[in-house]
Amino acid sequence: MPVTKKSKRRGMSMSTRMLLFSSLFLLALPWLGYRYIDEMKDFLLQGQEDAQLLAARAVATVLHGRAELFYLVDEPTDISIEKSALYVYPLEDPIEVDGYSGDWGVLRQQAKNFGGESVIYDRMGGTGQALSFSLLLGEYGKYIYALVRIMDENIVYRNPKYRRLDHSDHVRLEIINPQGDDKRIIFITEGQGQVSVYEMKSDWKMPVTGQPIYALSGLWRELADGYYLELRLPVSWLGSQQQMMISVANVDSPVERQIDSIVATLKKENAGKLNLLITRSPQLDRILQGIGSADAGICVVDRYRRVRGVFGGDAENALCSHKDTVSGELADAALEGNQSVLRYQNLAGESVIVAAHPVYDNDEVLGAVLVEKNSSHILGLQRESLLHVIIATFIVFLVAISGLMLFAAWLAYRIRKLQKEASHAIDADGRVIAEHLTTDQYAADEIGQLSRDFSSLLSRLKSYTGFLESVPRTLRHEILNPVNTISMSLQKLEVDKDNELILNSARKATLQLEVIVHGLTEAAHIDEALTQDVYESFDLAAMVNEYVANSKLKHGESRFKYMGQDCGINIRGSDVRIAQLLDKLKDNAMDFSDKGSEIIIELKQHNKKVQLSVTNEGPVIPEEVLGALFAGMISSRSGKNDKPHLGIGLFIANRIAQQHRGELKIENQANGKGVSVSLFLPNAE
Repeated sequence: MPVTKKSKRRGMSMSTRMLLFSSLFLLALPWLGYRYIDEMKDFLLQGQEDAQLLAARAVATVLHGRAELFYLVDEPTDISIEKSALYVYPLEDPIEVDGYSGDWGVLRQQAKNFGGESVIYDRMGGTGQALSFSLLLGEYGKYIYALVRIMDENIVYRNPKYRRLDHSDHVRLEIINPQGDDKRIIFITEGQGQVSVYEMKSDWKMPVTGQPIYALSGLWRELADGYYLELRLPVSWLGSQQQMMISVANVDSPVERQIDSIVATLKKENAGKLNLLITRSPQLDRILQGIGSADAGICVVDRYRRVRGVFGGDAENALCSHKDTVSGELADAALEGNQSVLRYQNLAGESVIVAAHPVYDNDEVLGAVLVEKNSSHILGLQRESLLHVIIATFIVFLVAISGLMLFAAWLAYRIRKLQKEASHAIDADGRVIAEHLTTDQYAADEIGQLSRDFSSLLSRLKSYTGFLESVPRTLRHEILNPVNTISMSLQKLEVDKDNELILNSARKATLQLEVIVHGLTEAAHIDEALTQDVYESFDLAAMVNEYVANSKLKHGESRFKYMGQDCGINIRGSDVRIAQLLDKLKDNAMDFSDKGSEIIIELKQHNKKVQLSVTNEGPVIPEEVLGALFAGMISSRSGKNDKPHLGIGLFIANRIAQQHRGELKIENQANGKGVSVSLFLPNAE
């Protein structure tokens, strides 16, 4: 059914399909770039982990055997005293002793709490008011500062009428001075504000001299649920071991004025001992400054994970900044003697890498070195690279899309031009009016090949339509002759009594009609017959030699001459079809050769091809019809006998040659005295 305009299917054009299909692949470029950058980030982070582990190992190597940097006292102490040590944080600025905690900044989060487990005296046996406090120590210059936050809902201040100083709420400080003597100091007040400081006797009831100590200062500020006590103590008051204990005494009744409970920084079972003070080691800090790196934080901890030295890093987010101990997860592996690397996310969402390595004194682990560095520079490089990939991808995408659109438009233009020319090559009646297409006929791409294929198709179609158009004219000429003969013979039968000659003439005309019909039938069914043939390898030279010998017996010894080998030239095909082809060539040569002339059948072998030629002397073929003789129903010469010449013989011969992957050529002889028909076939190899 012909396709009308209404029945045409609408769809996307080739340029649109190419654009959409290519866009899918172009959109994969950003994803591939992101995957590559993400893998590079992991590779860089792994490299940073290895580098930090090497740095931690280098610092630990410098500290190996330096036990004096880690031990707090000359003589070893029990574990409970070690674990009860008070950490003194280094301060960036001096503290104003005003009873307010604002100038302590983020260190307030590191205050250490003491409560029920630290009670060293309880008059009420646990039935009285609970007492607790928090302590924060800091060091700046020549002073140690303390911020004590006491939770006490019932504050009892000092009554100046009482000589004893243990009849009100107060804070006690016990230290060992540089001479090795114990000193007991009490901080007491009659109301919030500056406190009075006295050195006390061993029973904490009466002062030693009764004179206040002005070298120590403190301020008491009352709160809704207790009070703050902020203190300042000269470092020179402490001995080389720096031992100190702070305790808070609570008096609930302003009438009885008896101490109800005492909470201290050291538990009851350690009575008679003081807390050790842990400060940053100046010697250790100097060592770290000499080997540290400004872009990485280095933290050295002792066997109890207490920070002993810090260098570099971000002061706000550093691993050991504003801390007295580090988490067990980071340091435990190193304190067990194993190096380790840990990666975690900080509050800013950055990947932080911590490498830990143990510090040894012979076989004993003294502490660990932690090297911390965030991956902000790696993430910055990743973001910058990702931005470059996005920009480059956008540019490539625009260039590629523009190029694809131009290329698709160019292809569409060429195809439309080829389609337009091809549609005009055949008129409305189905006649081929253009045998060749000029559009892109010399192009080396697929469209050029399509144009050449169209031209070849049109050429064959025109040849076939020419054959069909020539059939009526040829049949009319060839059939009218025997029909006229039959008609004349019948007329003569009516008037002439000598019927034998007339009957012979009618029989001859009838035979001519049979030949015409047989030739047309053979030409119509030749393609179907060729597909049913069985091909095998046979000796062409022996077959042709035998064929020529038979032809001599049939047509006379002098008419045929064979030139070539007697045997030994093998081809693959059907020997019956090759003999049929030779019959067609031989018949043409006999019909159009001069009387008494020889017909030469020659067989040659050229490399991988075999050439079989049939040559006769006689009239030549006009050049204008030389290339159209294989089309059928074309005959340019009148024969020497009265047989009909439909031009079908060469048509059948050419179809046989093509079926055998061969080629048939007709050419006039160079001397202008005959025609040569050559068959080229591949040999059996």
